[in-house]
Amino acid sequence: MRTVIFDSLYYNAVMKEFGYSPLEFEQICFSLGSFTKEDLQRQWLCHMNGNSFAEALQAGRQVIATTGFGLSGIPHVGTLSQILKAIRLQQAGIPVQIVLGDLDAYNGKNIQLEHTQEFIEQYRTFILNLGFNITPPNSLRAQYDALSTLRMAYLIGHYMDDEMFAHTEEDLHEFYSAQGKVDSTMSYRRKLSLNLMIADFLELLLFGGFDAVLVFLGIDEHRYVNFGRQTMKKASIDHAEWFHNKHYSAMYSGIIRGFYGYPKMSKSFPQSGITVDMAAEKIAQLIEEGEIVTQFPETNVVYQMIVSVSLYSNEQIKEAYEECRKQSELWRSIKRDYAKHLYELCQRWHE
Repeated sequence: MRTVIFDSLYYNAVMKEFGYSPLEFEQICFSLGSFTKEDLQRQWLCHMNGNSFAEALQAGRQVIATTGFGLSGIPHVGTLSQILKAIRLQQAGIPVQIVLGDLDAYNGKNIQLEHTQEFIEQYRTFILNLGFNITPPNSLRAQYDALSTLRMAYLIGHYMDDEMFAHTEEDLHEFYSAQGKVDSTMSYRRKLSLNLMIADFLELLLFGGFDAVLVFLGIDEHRYVNFGRQTMKKASIDHAEWFHNKHYSAMYSGIIRGFYGYPKMSKSFPQSGITVDMAAEKIAQLIEEGEIVTQFPETNVVYQMIVSVSLYSNEQIKEAYEECRKQSELWRSIKRDYAKHLYELCQRWHE
């Protein structure tokens, strides 16, 4: 089997497989810290303005990557993916902020405030157990006590309008609203949730002392990043100094496909994938039997998990990529070993 060349033809084919226009995003063509360009191409799908972040990092400027997730339930594979990608970026030499979205779940998913507050310490302990480093400038925080971010949300809210909110629906919004998990329309409380999310990103540039920020999310959430970019542009008309010589970028992962026909794994739908409270036998069964062979490893659910939900080295991921393409006997062995590795990661939720 020939060696894969991550050229524009391959990128275009993979993007179309995910249902996205390759012209709307950018192919990764840079390195970050100890990540080579090829490492990034295997582990992320595409980017927006990532070159400027890479250049700022190379130049020794103050940079940070950021992500976050709502605290609407116990962690599932998608949540683990964001946590472990944050750790990978740290290991590559890049500072990272993780935001625990307690208020996001309260307004965005209508979760009782008391429940979101109970999750904060559980998530914090779990993330630290997995190896996340909170030495400054790294950060792990919830939204409830971040009053400066609430101020930021108010400042940038001046430059948001209904049309901007209307164009910021997550790609899977209809799927979630049909299941009653979020408001079907862009309600006021959902606007509050989105406003605060953008503040989580942009505060790093305005008040955090950083010259460049890299938001890393799933590609289904790319409209949030675009919302932030629009907000920056409008705010800069009145306040040119706010974001002068600042860089706002994003790097996107592919959607981890769900078992049983779900478009992605989500903690809102326990039957769609793997959660941290599953038994080892159940995890092994899903990984052994739930794989659907696809044209590209990037859309193979098990390979997607190995890339996003593991502490494997870049070399191990490269091997998994090649063996997944071949559907070899070694690939079957890799899957068995991965099931054990994933279970061990999940067990850290209970420590």
